Amino acid sequence: DAVKQIGIEWCIKQSKELVAAGVPCLHFYSMGKSDNIKQIAQEIF
Repeated sequence: DAVKQIGIEWCIKQSKELVAAGVPCLHFYSMGKSDNIKQIAQEIF
């Protein structure tokens, strides 16, 4: 679970940086783990 949380936090940080840099859209591969993407999206948007 600790590794999973680190990955989620890293993805949130990188996504926020991309949005701040003007990237018009982000695409996430959930690999069947939509809860992870939901958590990331809630933090970004």
